Amino acid sequence: MKKLDPNAAPSLRFEINQLFTPSTPIRLADMFAGRRDKIDQMIEAVAEPGRHVVLYGERGVGKTSLSQILEHLVPAGHQKVVHSRKACTPGDTFDSIWRKFFKDIRFTISEDDGDVTVIDIYPESITPDDVLREMGHFAANDIPIFVIDEFNEINDDGTTSRLMANTLKSLSDEGVSATIVVVGVGDSVTQLFTDHASIERCTEEVLMPRMSRPELGDILDKRLAQLGIEMEDDARWKIVILSRGLPTFVHRLGKHAALSAVDDLRRTITEADVDKSIEDVLIGSLQSLRDKYEAATSSNQPGNLFKEVLLACALAQADDNGYFTPASVREPLEKILGRSMQIAQYQNHLGDWHTSKRGAILQRSGEPRAYRFRFVEPTMQPYVLMKGIAEGMVNDDAKAILRFPAQGQLFGPSGE
Repeated sequence: MKKLDPNAAPSLRFEINQLFTPSTPIRLADMFAGRRDKIDQMIEAVAEPGRHVVLYGERGVGKTSLSQILEHLVPAGHQKVVHSRKACTPGDTFDSIWRKFFKDIRFTISEDDGDVTVIDIYPESITPDDVLREMGHFAANDIPIFVIDEFNEINDDGTTSRLMANTLKSLSDEGVSATIVVVGVGDSVTQLFTDHASIERCTEEVLMPRMSRPELGDILDKRLAQLGIEMEDDARWKIVILSRGLPTFVHRLGKHAALSAVDDLRRTITEADVDKSIEDVLIGSLQSLRDKYEAATSSNQPGNLFKEVLLACALAQADDNGYFTPASVREPLEKILGRSMQIAQYQNHLGDWHTSKRGAILQRSGEPRAYRFRFVEPTMQPYVLMKGIAEGMVNDDAKAILRFPAQGQLFGPSGE
């Protein structure tokens, strides 16, 4: 096992905190992992005049990171990529969104007058025609990309959505080379655009699912190679499994595991370091998750199964959108309890968790007798799993499964 020079430890700790960034999007293209098919979809849309992108999916799956590095992924050649990204906030309107962009676009009237911003010539409300006009002023050698992030935060009566859809259609009809990338949380484009059908022909709809296990592993490999740190296979696999497809938890666990190894003056991360990282993550900056977990599982009733059932939900086989059925909870729950269970024995738990009675931790979809559930906050799923391990609810046989990639799963078939 590689030893570390004590004098090198402080600088290596600093590098670890720079490279593992669970709280911020990835801004360096060479540190971005996976998503090759999604990248190709977006680049093809950028290359085609009049085509735009709607990038959507669950929270925390890497949408913002991808939209931020898009400019570095476009094979521009001798052309110039002009990239601008703005995030929406509650209360934003079509006018305020484009004012953010127009403030950054500058042009020169004359040498005497100097540069002015486009916003200076629009004292009144900005319309789709105004956006069409300004997007058409870019040079033929430019590749303009405008990213509108957090579009789901718009909370008006649908006016902004309709105006944005009209803008995309107008830009497409005129064959303007500028590409608009709309990014938002949602299971479908319809949740972002009420008039979805009207923009189908001019948009590339890119669903961002949770990351695959090889992609999650790639996040670790890229950073550890740069740090000159190795990781044992069991440790790497445990981080990948625990993260449940969410890159932010690969960053959290990877960072704390690497710091644990460095503190012990080692350049090799072991499974014990990952176990230590679970403790660090659970006591770290996740107060909102802790509060919601306590609200969902606290009970004065002896022998209650709230924690066990919630852990089984975190392990249940799910679809691409994170939804699981009551039946899929049964197998992991039986593994946790060591006895057979019927759906009726935990059906009420699921019902309570999708209402305010226990913090509305789950979202319910579908019709009676065909309900599906998922965690409202995707990050709650790995948090619940780590809590279960830390509190001893996952037995030794189940823990052992984490060590073997050939198993490919924690309990039963994988839901990722």
